[in-house]
Amino acid sequence: MPQCGVFMKRAFVLLCACLFVSDASAADKAEHKVTPNQAEALVLASLTPKERRLPSVGVELDNGPNSSRFLFATVTWAGTPNGSVVVDSYAVDSYTGDVFSAVMSCYEETNRNLRALQKQVRTALNLTKAEYEKLKTKGPLCEE
Repeated sequence: MPQCGVFMKRAFVLLCACLFVSDASAADKAEHKVTPNQAEALVLASLTPKERRLPSVGVELDNGPNSSRFLFATVTWAGTPNGSVVVDSYAVDSYTGDVFSAVMSCYEETNRNLRALQKQVRTALNLTKAEYEKLKTKGPLCEE
């Protein structure tokens, strides 16, 4: 059974990489913004292993009128008859790939899988460390 966990982890990383690579067109690079597919992959990477194993887990993006900097996402799953189908809500910084809680003020998501995918996204955006530091925010719910 331990090998099953290793297989699941590798399959998840491969899925995120495929979503990322398939979305890295020349037009995306010219805009220097995270694409919706990249945002979805980043949100999925921010989930805990337990959350990723929920039945029918998925990401719904909400690009409302006030979301010029952030792409907002809600993660849902199949749910239980008496339970919530919402796992959590997130905000992805479209310039840096940082992932924040969209309900807890100033909370930035981080884990090893997410950091690895963020590195790939920032490389595709041609975002240097210095540029990243200039663009870095505390999140959509924080006063700067």
